[in-house]
Amino acid sequence: MQISTLAGVAPPKYLPVGRKVAKGRRKHFTGQLILERGGQEILADMESHTEMQWALVFAARREVVDIETQVRFDWTHHEGKKKKHFFDFRISMHDGTRVAAFVKAAKRLESARMLRWLEAIAAQVPSEFADRVVVLTEAHLDPIEVHNAEFLDEVRESVPEVDALARREIQHLKGAVRIRDLVSAIGAGGQGIRAVARLIRTNELELVHHVRIDHDALVRRPTDV
Repeated sequence: MQISTLAGVAPPKYLPVGRKVAKGRRKHFTGQLILERGGQEILADMESHTEMQWALVFAARREVVDIETQVRFDWTHHEGKKKKHFFDFRISMHDGTRVAAFVKAAKRLESARMLRWLEAIAAQVPSEFADRVVVLTEAHLDPIEVHNAEFLDEVRESVPEVDALARREIQHLKGAVRIRDLVSAIGAGGQGIRAVARLIRTNELELVHHVRIDHDALVRRPTDV
């Protein structure tokens, strides 16, 4: 995956991690993704399509405030040998809790040996590293959430004049409105729905129902603001 930038716009900073991800391997997905960390755009390596999708999903969730990738954790094998593991993600939440995540293909969890290995590592994770440990697979992904997360990432680049029109239209919005009606009011053609999606991305709008972001979806101002 190539990341392109507009002329005059600084490229994202590369995120150094404890383990180098080998890119460009045949018959195996690898790529890079722009994440926001501490007000900066960070370029992070991804070594599977499932990992990429989970990163996008976490980035789109309102309760997530930070995403770390390839986080080193030192643990002790049952034979007493010191080993190191790199969690694919460590997710920080608004409530202050942190979740360390293994990302694995679902078929790999059919292996008893793999499960014992994951359990041995998870059992040694202290609370100062993470509050809980989870295993994530492609089977745990919600297709609607993945679709929306990918769309929100796709529209991340602002179009200031269109975004300003969209914000003006929702300034006094009461109740729910169908996205197609909002797009019509914005009057910017195909850019209208992308501007609405950016307002969802910045939590200025929210979906009323758990549906894909499209012209038929209902949106409203967030109920917690």
